[in-house]
Amino acid sequence: MHMNIKDIVKNNAARFSFYRAGHMYYELVVDGQRYRFPVSLEDLGTATLLAEHKAITLMRYIRKALEDNTFVKP
Repeated sequence: MHMNIKDIVKNNAARFSFYRAGHMYYELVVDGQRYRFPVSLEDLGTATLLAEHKAITLMRYIRKALEDNTFVKP
């Protein structure tokens, strides 16, 4: 799967789905299809995670998920 990060984050929002094993999982919709990706709590430091974020604020984690093939359909 090759997706353009700019197309994913533009005017989009990511919503919290669930927590498991040190990762918060967020979902967003791209071209009508839902995708899920992890956000490692270890990487966050003192950052605040909300139930919903503008997708662009999580772009670092979306990019990593695309590279690691963890940006997946639920």
